[in-house]
Amino acid sequence: MQQSNPRYELLSKGVFIDPMVATDKLVALARQLRPRLCTHELIRVGAESDGGYLIPDDLFGITACFSPGVDDIASFEQDLYRRGIGSHLADYSVESVPSGTAVLSFIRKFLGANTYDNFISLEEWVRGLASDAVDDSLLLQMDIEGGEYETLLACPSAVLSKFRIMVIEFHQVESWAQSDFFKMVEATFRKLLSTHYVVHNHPNNAMGIVDMNGFHAPRVFELTFMKKTRTEVMGWAETPHKLDRRNVDYLPEIVLPKMWLE
Repeated sequence: MQQSNPRYELLSKGVFIDPMVATDKLVALARQLRPRLCTHELIRVGAESDGGYLIPDDLFGITACFSPGVDDIASFEQDLYRRGIGSHLADYSVESVPSGTAVLSFIRKFLGANTYDNFISLEEWVRGLASDAVDDSLLLQMDIEGGEYETLLACPSAVLSKFRIMVIEFHQVESWAQSDFFKMVEATFRKLLSTHYVVHNHPNNAMGIVDMNGFHAPRVFELTFMKKTRTEVMGWAETPHKLDRRNVDYLPEIVLPKMWLE
């Protein structure tokens, strides 16, 4: 007589149950994202709150910034513009860039793993606007609300190698506990870390900390990557950094849990 499987019975009711990823695997991944101290001092570009990011002071020779994810302000892109670096923006959720913002181009598309409907791949976007860009000559600032994993994983390494500096906001950290999602996250960071160092890690205080069976993590955090060919590393970076600021002024600051830094 065939025994019933409660898991399958729950599926028929619209409930999916999956064993949580082991805590030690989550911790091991988090520790790979501990920032390294690089040979270039970090500077703050953009606002003294949300929209401002810390990047290495190695901007000479960067020809453009690609910045998917448009907010109602563009302080990062405006600050880069004052430093002589123009930006390409992309976002389907807005009809145009913020008023008064100087940009090289704007495309009303979301970024995704491939190009279809209202989506464009990072590869197609970059190749279409900077086909002659050489390695290390571009900058990426990405805040696309959870689409970053599939977008980066699908992008050829030859395109990612053109980015000297990458500032990426990572979302849906609570979903790391789900096994299939975790595999995608692991693969994404394995790809990025093969060519770039993490040089800054800043939790976004807007969403707080989540506890996943003893693994504590900011639900959203910002990573700055630097191309390995552009720097040497000299141990671990200061965390938090002296230039860090709260994303949301009226909420308390949060810091990386100690388990990320051990």
